[in-house]
Amino acid sequence: MRPEVFDIVLTKTDAVYFPGQTIHGQVNLELSKTVKVKGIRMTFKGKAFVHWTDQLMRGPGETRFKQVRHHSATEDYFDFSQSLLSKDHECHQNGHHNGDGHSLDAGQFTFPFQFILPKTCPSSFEGQFGYIRYWLKVSIERHWKGDISVKKMFTVVAPVDLNRDSSCSQPSQTHKTKVLCCVCCVSGPLNARLRLNHKGYVSGETMHVFAEINNETRRKIRTTSIELLMTTTFKATSKSRSITQQVAKMCRGSIPPGQSDSWEGEHLVIPSLPPSYLIGCGIINVHYTLELRVFPEGPAFALSVPLDILIGTVPLHSTIQQHWTSNGYQPPSFAVNGACADPLQEQYHHHQQQQQQQRRPSYLYPIFHPSSMCQFHVRDEDDDHNTMLNKEYSPCYTYYNFRRASNLALQQQNESTRLVT
Repeated sequence: MRPEVFDIVLTKTDAVYFPGQTIHGQVNLELSKTVKVKGIRMTFKGKAFVHWTDQLMRGPGETRFKQVRHHSATEDYFDFSQSLLSKDHECHQNGHHNGDGHSLDAGQFTFPFQFILPKTCPSSFEGQFGYIRYWLKVSIERHWKGDISVKKMFTVVAPVDLNRDSSCSQPSQTHKTKVLCCVCCVSGPLNARLRLNHKGYVSGETMHVFAEINNETRRKIRTTSIELLMTTTFKATSKSRSITQQVAKMCRGSIPPGQSDSWEGEHLVIPSLPPSYLIGCGIINVHYTLELRVFPEGPAFALSVPLDILIGTVPLHSTIQQHWTSNGYQPPSFAVNGACADPLQEQYHHHQQQQQQQRRPSYLYPIFHPSSMCQFHVRDEDDDHNTMLNKEYSPCYTYYNFRRASNLALQQQNESTRLVT
């Protein structure tokens, strides 16, 4: 028995929710003939899971053998299950109950549902050795046969307000010096400095990068680069493992001996990324680094100058004020002690209402973009060939389209000019 239609429809088409929000939707089922089933069950689940293996050689001489060790850990955030079939429901939707199960007549069935997410859920994440994943699954339970299931993934975004961490609005800088040995003599030092106007950013924001490289060595600097890196740490019961991925990169050319080079506010737009730390999860952690790398010619290691940054979901007040002013709008006023308790959620819920009240740049309200850093296989162990799901799912995160806001401001200015003339 294969249903003609069997799917899960959420009222929020982007399928992105905040902790504490209510998920509304319905299950649609269409049958071409009468079928008998044990039941129809819906499950809501949220969990974090990490797993990887390593190999060790054991034993002496010819008796050596390869030992594979598994490292894993799990955190459960919720696991709720309920039956979608009841006597009252069947009376209204072409079905009836008998002693050994349920009989569903041919036709269309609709099962509305709702579920309140716990307020402590961490943000969704998909990584190489683990994930933080949320889904709902509906299974048609059959007698003497495997269940037929449909699975719907959704994203949870836990707000990270940059205004609540005073260090996020402060300038940040670091520098390093390296001495290169040249055969029998020592050349001068290689100095590099990296600076940012502030430490905290949101996806879609433009990072203005300042750097200075002073090459007092006798060697030519082959190239320099600035890279935005994401480091993910997976924590198992007795061991942890970290991987670093390159998010974005900018490069410069060579620097002759005795010369210098500088980056004067070079632009780096931050793509859609999961927020720092993944607050609420104890087995997966994410942090970000901006790194200046200087590559000398010859046998020498590169000079690396790392600078920690924080990726949030609610932008700094100063960032909002700066972009309002640059687009010709009156900057909003903010509370001295920071934003509201759930600023991202409030922004989202009142998006349409506030846009009607004033003509404001759209970057104040987050949209949701999938992240290219979180695209991995999403089939779980309990999913078989009878489970229908979108295997290309990747979590969506808050993204502020600052550049589009500037274009909108210019269009509005041109419209005002035409009206005056």
